[in-house]
Amino acid sequence: MKKYLGTERGRIEGALTAKQIYKRQGKEEVEKWVSLIREGEMRLNSDLDYLYLVPYIQLAIQYKIPYVVVESNDSETNIGLVIAHSSAIDKDGIWLKDEERMEKDSPLLTLKRQIKQIFTLEGEQP
Repeated sequence: MKKYLGTERGRIEGALTAKQIYKRQGKEEVEKWVSLIREGEMRLNSDLDYLYLVPYIQLAIQYKIPYVVVESNDSETNIGLVIAHSSAIDKDGIWLKDEERMEKDSPLLTLKRQIKQIFTLEGEQP
């Protein structure tokens, strides 16, 4: 469940990797997924730069579905966005262009995590 930004795989209509968001891919597909949601939500990875999330947030507002920015400190994930129904749908292909395998972590996402870890470690008391 942590892998999918806190939602169960069986509820997901569609998902984008962080790399796809950084490349500004999939807005049309996300709009299609959002238009199919009657009850559900959009989940966004808080490790991504807000500037890249804005177009997707605007879609959630336009289609009047809730969105939440998920802090993923406890788990490593390269998922940038998830569109999920409120109940299970068990859809087979959830990836943009039916990607069945996940891409490797985006270098920008990995760098941001490493910087967070450095500052967390320096701020801790022995």
